[in-house]
Parts: sequence; structure tokens; C-alpha cells
Amino acid sequence: MNASAGPSLKARNLKWLTLLAVADAVLLGALASIPTAPGGVVALVMERIAWSSLAPLAVLLLVNVLPHDIKSMLVYWKPRGVLPGCEAFTKHARQDIRIDMAALARHVGVFPSAGAEQNALWYRLYKQVSAEPDVVDAHRHFLLYRDMAVLTLGVIVLAPLALAWFRAPATVWLGTAAFLIVQFLLTAISARWSGIRFVCNVLAIHAAGSPVPAVPTGGA
Repeated sequence: MNASAGPSLKARNLKWLTLLAVADAVLLGALASIPTAPGGVVALVMERIAWSSLAPLAVLLLVNVLPHDIKSMLVYWKPRGVLPGCEAFTKHARQDIRIDMAALARHVGVFPSAGAEQNALWYRLYKQVSAEPDVVDAHRHFLLYRDMAVLTLGVIVLAPLALAWFRAPATVWLGTAAFLIVQFLLTAISARWSGIRFVCNVLAIHAAGSPVPAVPTGGA
């Protein structure tokens, strides 16, 4: 399972990534402003939000620059076998009630057991059905949640710098940390489930019969 999106998938996901980055910036600027602004709250909040909005720009650039393997490591919290395709046949396909393993074996042959070999075989199968609507949709959601999780990690790294600059009190630090950690966990878990769905959608199509080769839409 590779992770570089085709232009259409990137374009469809970019607006949601931007909205998340802006929302985090607005929240960060607002939280850092209100406790320290006895008067002129609105003006101070707007000023700090404007400064905070610079951070998401750097984070969005980071999301686009990081290699897909690094992004997957950050989402799956392990250095190897980080893609769902690495367990496509030994784990995920067996847990999906849509997939007839005997029919899949007749279609693709002997299932490999090594993670890299499983991923390679799954990727070849993916290329044949990459334009199927269910596959495209699952692929897009996997990429979206994965990049949201990575973006959130970038905000977690930059947030202390912004809070220190704004001289925010300890309560704001704790509240911001709790919010961003929950956001990261939710997006990372969503990415994992979307990745499994992506893998299984491909295998379910192949298990149902011999698919017509499709024009690839791009890797993950």
C-alpha cells in the first residue's frame, strides 16, 4: 500500500486540512487571549488569532513534504509494517465478512505471509480496481485522516511556542494540550480504520469475481 495521493484526491482533501488548521489556530489564539484581556478582548483575540494563523501554514507545508512512510509511522506508532496492506491477507481480509477467502485465493493464488509481500500483492490488486467508487472513497478518507493526524502533531509541537509567546496561563496550556491530544487520537484511529476499509474494499471486489482493470487514480 503506497501513500501518495493523485491530484484529485489531494484537491478534495486540502480544504478539510486547511479548515482543521484554521480552526486550531482560531482556538489557540482565542484561548491564549481571553484570560489575559480585562478590556479590549475582541481586538486582542483577533490580533493573536492573526499571529496564530501563521503556524498552520507551516504545518500544511510539513504535511505535504513528509514522506508517506513517515506519516504512516506517526499514525500507526511503529517503525515497520505500518500500512494496512502489510496484513491484508493474514488479518484484515479474514475479519471482513464480505470477503470469501477461498474465492479470493482462487483469484489471486497463494497468500503471502511476509508483510512486505502482502503489501506488494495487495497493491497490484489495488491498481486493477483503483477507479472503483468504493475504493476511491476509502482511499480518500484514509489519506484525509492520516494527514489530519500528522497536521495535529505539527500543531502540538508549535502550540507551546505560541502559548509561551502569548504568556498564556497554565490552565490554557493544560486545556490546549488535552484538546490537541484528543484530536490526534481521534484522527489517528480514524485513519487506521479507514486504511483497513481501503484494503478490504479492494480485496472484496477481487473475491467477488475477476474485475475489469481500471485506470489508476494515484497511490496513497
